[in-house]
Parts: sequence; C-alpha cells; structure tokens
Amino acid sequence: MIKFYSSHCSKCKMLEEEIKKRNIDFELIDDEDTYLPIAREHSIMSMPFADIDGKIVNTVALQKYIIKGGF
Repeated sequence: MIKFYSSHCSKCKMLEEEIKKRNIDFELIDDEDTYLPIAREHSIMSMPFADIDGKIVNTVALQKYIIKGGF
C-alpha cells in the first residue's frame, strides 16, 4: 500500500486520480503536522510524495511508479 502525502495542490489531485484510476491501494495523508516532518527529514521539496513499502519517494519517482506500475 502507498501512503500518499498530499497538500491537495494540482499535482496532488492529478496523481491521486491516476492512483484511483489504476486501482492502486493507497492511504491519503493530508495532515501538515504529519507530512511536514517526514518531508524535511527526507529533503522533499515539493508535493505530493509517498511512502512505498517503507521507501520515501518524491513526486517524480511517485509518478514513474504509478505509470510503470513499479520501480
């Protein structure tokens, strides 16, 4: 399952729709108090990002994962 960290920006909405369209199991996390410390710890500078099987990935890696169906 993907933990999908979202601020509900346009990129977040687009990728969330792609995840839904591809029937990928995910948990939406949109609480700033939850995702900001994780973003800082992993030097994530843009939204959305995700935790995929314990690996924190940025927007670009997340998009590739969704489109390709894996890494």
